[in-house]
Amino acid sequence: MKNKVFNKICISFLWLSILLFFSGLLLLSFFNHAIADDYYALFWNNKYGFLGYQKYVYLHWGGRYFSNILASIFSSHQFLIKHYYFHTLFLLLSTVTSINWLLKVVNRFIISNSVSFFHRITIAALICINIYVAFPEFNTALYWFSSAITYQTSFILLVLLFTACISLVYTSHHKRFFLFLFIAALILLINGTNELAAIIAGFILLLMFMFNKKLFLNRKGWLILLIAIYVISFTILATAPGNKERLALIGNTSFNLQIAMASSLFRIFIVYWNIFQSPLFWISIFSLFIYTINCQVQLKGLKKISVNFKNILISLLIWSAILLITLLPLMLFSNGSFPDRAINLLTEITMMVLFFIVFYIGTFIREKNILAVANNSKLFYLLLIIISSCIYANRGSKEIVSSIISAKLYSDILSDREIKLEMASVNKSDSLFLSSVEVEMNKAVDVSSQKAMIKEWMRKKPSLICFQDDMADSSTRKIFQEYYNIRVISSNK
Repeated sequence: MKNKVFNKICISFLWLSILLFFSGLLLLSFFNHAIADDYYALFWNNKYGFLGYQKYVYLHWGGRYFSNILASIFSSHQFLIKHYYFHTLFLLLSTVTSINWLLKVVNRFIISNSVSFFHRITIAALICINIYVAFPEFNTALYWFSSAITYQTSFILLVLLFTACISLVYTSHHKRFFLFLFIAALILLINGTNELAAIIAGFILLLMFMFNKKLFLNRKGWLILLIAIYVISFTILATAPGNKERLALIGNTSFNLQIAMASSLFRIFIVYWNIFQSPLFWISIFSLFIYTINCQVQLKGLKKISVNFKNILISLLIWSAILLITLLPLMLFSNGSFPDRAINLLTEITMMVLFFIVFYIGTFIREKNILAVANNSKLFYLLLIIISSCIYANRGSKEIVSSIISAKLYSDILSDREIKLEMASVNKSDSLFLSSVEVEMNKAVDVSSQKAMIKEWMRKKPSLICFQDDMADSSTRKIFQEYYNIRVISSNK
């Protein structure tokens, strides 16, 4: 009886930490505001219309056709400005849902429904939190629309693609037709988000074919169709005239293999560093390892492996090689330039791979000593408490709390700025002066009646939703000048 009560207390403590973490993310979305690049989408959509926008961006910016379609949809009737919180809420929900569906499919087809719905949704939530904590650039992952809709959308679609590929192998014959159609549609969408996701999708498809040759050889028509869709959509993405214009902004676009190799290895290091430096990650994978052992099931249709340090190291080296192969061509074409927001996607995928490696290893553990430790209920309770504590005490939670403290003030300043821009546009003003966010925040804090410590916290811009101050640079001010039709916008720095 005492064990059941303590179990409920530990589970409640864990879910309280999960809900508080996600509540912080959701709360911040309502204080978020569009920034310069988002206004590009608004300006082009207003100027050219839906189809004209697609053509203009494809010719002058890039071939990410699905991301462009989403940007155009969100920009219609100023929805993006009026409801800037929506994309964050949508992406958060979609990420948890897609991971949960993947776990549901694995649970159904591979481990004989050994995991309950409650445990599955808990694991999905923990994976999401681990991903968010490991992001090298948290603010661009969920809050900056132009970045989030490009990279986080592609992650969700990649998870769906991997899930659909697993389902295709195990599902009944009459359902495979719809799964083939679904996979074809996912390929088309993924290859329209970004180049990195398109290459990863290619690896997923190759992996699916390698492990299920008989399935595809008996359905050559579908195989040819999937290959054709992938090649055509990737060609549309890669050969867009706008890609050259975007690369030209980098400066030197000559090919240099040494720089590309060094840049690729550095990005791989960043991916692993951001994951491995998190205590939450280590306690989470250990907990998953213990939980998987307790399921006491065997994988179906997969070859057993010898679980030792050598094979774990080989798995990491294989995945690192895949990351290198993925990054190298992109680094060659960009001369080593690669934004951190793109590394977010690599970090997410790598996190998922590491969790699956641990899950795979845990199913083959049969050593008596390890089983005895794993079956100790006290260890289970201890792990729940440690996981909960690590969710409260990590870099992501710190950023959330510190951002919440100053988010309201930051939002009020940007709302006031947007009102001034609208009024200047309506009144057809020739020029407008707007103070920087930092100056306005300091002014507001100085007259505040808050205690000194609170004031110091409020002076700091909310790092998760404040990616940049658009008034601090003449090039970003120019975007607002075009959108609001104001000849000159000046600011203090």
